[in-house]
Amino acid sequence: MTYNEISVVTTTYNEEENIGELIKRIRGLGFKVYMIVVDDSSTDNTAKISYMLANKTIVKKREGQTIGLWYGILNSKDNIVVTIDADLENPPELIPFMLNEFIKNDCGVLVASRDRLPRFSEKMSSKIFKKIIKVNDVYSNFRIYKKQCLNGFTPRLGETFGLELLLFLKKNKCKFCEFTYHAPPRRANPRIGGKVKANIRALNSTLKSLIGDLIYYRG
Repeated sequence: MTYNEISVVTTTYNEEENIGELIKRIRGLGFKVYMIVVDDSSTDNTAKISYMLANKTIVKKREGQTIGLWYGILNSKDNIVVTIDADLENPPELIPFMLNEFIKNDCGVLVASRDRLPRFSEKMSSKIFKKIIKVNDVYSNFRIYKKQCLNGFTPRLGETFGLELLLFLKKNKCKFCEFTYHAPPRRANPRIGGKVKANIRALNSTLKSLIGDLIYYRG
């Protein structure tokens, strides 16, 4: 299957070691890509590298991944938007296979779910939200969106690591699809923080999202 230009969005904070390789691998997929990097005011050279390699670089104040993803989607040029983490834990080489599934099944959103979730908070959160959203990995931001499905979205819940986007799509009755892949080992120093901090932040996001779903997205 061939594609017209696809927009790809990633969010960054101090990813100078990875952003160049990520963009290079995405550029090598064999189709035209409009690459958008949304940087949360990195203190290293991430933004400088991105300005040289990406089609669009947005540097903003630190507001978290969810708002960064939304900025990127708003600035995309195409109705099909791929989101991917900058830390290389999402293999870019899977994007063509994901796109095939996305187009073949006329999805509103396709979530690339990891075959194993490394943190207990992610396992628990995904188990809770699977009843609501019907995917196995609610904190995977390796996704493909039909941009029009997000018309009218405004972040309300603060940092939910992309979960609020899925709640909005669920409310708007967009079609959910899932693509399962074998997850590589997590890097030693993930952006979300060490094991304890990461679990606390994910659990806090889950609680906010459950409350937010009841207030804004149930129905």
